[in-house]
Amino acid sequence: MGEKNSKEEISDNEFSDIVKKAYDRGMSDHGMTVQQLLADLKNDLLKLKVPNI
Repeated sequence: MGEKNSKEEISDNEFSDIVKKAYDRGMSDHGMTVQQLLADLKNDLLKLKVPNI
């Protein structure tokens, strides 16, 4: 059971990193549209999917 909690913690950290990256990019890249930012965020989040255990 402890292993599953460890994997969930990693996923939470990865999620936070993805959201922070999107925020930072949105703030620094003034040529970035909201649609582009959301598309990139969606792709990053899809890569985060945790396989069924």
